Amino acid sequence: MTTRITILGLLLVLLGCVTAGAEHVWSVRLSDGVTHDGVLVRIEPGRYLLQTEGQLLELTDDDIDPVTFRDHPRTEAAPARPLVETRFYDELHPDGKVIMHWDLRVENTTSEAITELRWGLAPWERGHVDQRRYRDAFGNVLEPTYDPPREQWAGAPDQRVQVTVPLPVPVAPGEIMIVNAAETASYVQRTAEGLRYVNPGDYPEDRLVWRKVRLPRGARIEKISPEPTARFTHEGHEYVMWRRFYKAGEVMPLGVLYTLD
Repeated sequence: MTTRITILGLLLVLLGCVTAGAEHVWSVRLSDGVTHDGVLVRIEPGRYLLQTEGQLLELTDDDIDPVTFRDHPRTEAAPARPLVETRFYDELHPDGKVIMHWDLRVENTTSEAITELRWGLAPWERGHVDQRRYRDAFGNVLEPTYDPPREQWAGAPDQRVQVTVPLPVPVAPGEIMIVNAAETASYVQRTAEGLRYVNPGDYPEDRLVWRKVRLPRGARIEKISPEPTARFTHEGHEYVMWRRFYKAGEVMPLGVLYTLD
């Protein structure tokens, strides 16, 4: 027996730009008496992520004062869908192009082999498909097909397109596989202050994101927003990394303003 799996949110993003509403904000009191306001999500029994405006905290039941759950039961902190974790690596080039790499963890929790992946393509993404490349963990190139086919897209510009990717190596029951993807994107804008890289976030499901950005050699960073999780230099390149939790549809741009000599 074989099966297929639908991966919501393998690719960036929903068309609509909405922010995390006030109903998602918790006032979390820790066991040491300190209170933080932010989005609380339970990733497994007894373990939580708390995304405040400026930091991501990993907490356990022992870290949280029970008064936090007086008005909100613990179950309200559970994500509506299984939490998706994606790691991005963006290479910024002097000409403004961005080569964006990312990977997605696929876990087969069924009793059948997974032989293909399926996800949706938003109308704005149609212009990106020729730049996107997919590979499985063994280096095999994954060839997507589209429904409706590309020759019909012009006649239905707002129609959602389904992407199907057959897997040369099926994912066995209980197995975990990593899908790798890459594309050329346009996330760098020229402004009077310098070059501005911005990625908006905005994912169609709850998402834990690692985003590492490598600036062109010789770049001088003028501003980073929000405060990064890490920043370092390697072989003449400045690197900036954020680790952030996004609620579904939340827009929280990650940006770097820089100049080139």
